[in-house]
Amino acid sequence: MKNRLQSLDIFRGITICFMIIVNTPGSYTLAFAPLQHAAWHGFTPTDLVFPSFVFITGLSAWFSFKSVHHTLTPALAMKIWKRAGIIFLLGVGLYAFPFVGHPLSTWRILGVLQRIALCYAVGSTVALLVGTRYIPFIIAALLLGYWGIVSSFGDLTMAGNAGQKLDMFLFGESHLYHGEGIAFDPEGFLSTMPSLGTFFIGYLVGNFLDQNQDKTLIIRNLSIAGISLIIVGLLWDFNFPINKKLWTSSYVCLAGGLSTLIFTLCYYLIDVKKIQNWSRFFKVFGTNAILAYMVSELLIICISLFQSPDSKGVMQDGHWWTHKTLFISWLGDTEGASFIYAIVYMLVCWAIVWLFYRKSVFLKVG
Repeated sequence: MKNRLQSLDIFRGITICFMIIVNTPGSYTLAFAPLQHAAWHGFTPTDLVFPSFVFITGLSAWFSFKSVHHTLTPALAMKIWKRAGIIFLLGVGLYAFPFVGHPLSTWRILGVLQRIALCYAVGSTVALLVGTRYIPFIIAALLLGYWGIVSSFGDLTMAGNAGQKLDMFLFGESHLYHGEGIAFDPEGFLSTMPSLGTFFIGYLVGNFLDQNQDKTLIIRNLSIAGISLIIVGLLWDFNFPINKKLWTSSYVCLAGGLSTLIFTLCYYLIDVKKIQNWSRFFKVFGTNAILAYMVSELLIICISLFQSPDSKGVMQDGHWWTHKTLFISWLGDTEGASFIYAIVYMLVCWAIVWLFYRKSVFLKVG
């Protein structure tokens, strides 16, 4: 734990806190606008959560490979793909849990953990094979190539984009996400291509941070890089709209720039200025990220399994009952009640993970 980059753990912990808050409001229809994803084109603070995880995965990968001098060996390749495989299967299992009433023919194949696993496996393998010199060109090729594919083989609608068509062909309707009202997966196979760009941006940030000792130079150059990416993303938006669910190339640039700036701020406060008291809360999540994610997902699933009738006799899940009994009853059915529910839920998850943290129990994969 002493050799860990503290700012990276804190950035990861902040991201997890925000993720839990936006994922588990008391009411999805009454969540504050900044705590909801953009309906399609556009960007909200919530749309930064997922790419921040992918960015962090890339940044962490650089430091995790220092001990092998960033050289890909058969043993390391096996370790990388084994770890990715476990994370991928955890993601599949989460969507199928508690398995009863979820036949194999309806299991969602792709998803959040699955995308992180694919980015980690493919991104790490490519980065170790080619070295950092060529990664900027690979990022450009991925983003421009994705732009060309999406522009040539579909449109920018949910039902007509190239990624949706490919997923329907590869996996079939029953294995896709249906939360958007149609069979469409926001973590689809084709959009893994630009998300690799997000991974590589994080990997390059890790490389620059590790190769430079001048902290003033680090902060200045990372800030310039972050701002530059944001500008590119905003300009690209005019032709290829910023869209989290399609993971468009403009979205990669915008989110990558923002992630770079936020991480740089954490680095400045924690590793340079040593202003760390405020960060202790986030460290609990940041040093046990996989456990925190699993706890947050499995707990809300378990709560939702309990059924209770509403005033009209319609059966509602335990999530609804908890929100109504503990928050709506004294705050009303409002955005505030929904937000406080999310905060309390996040704190409950934090308390569970803290029990492991204080015993120095950290969930590792692979």
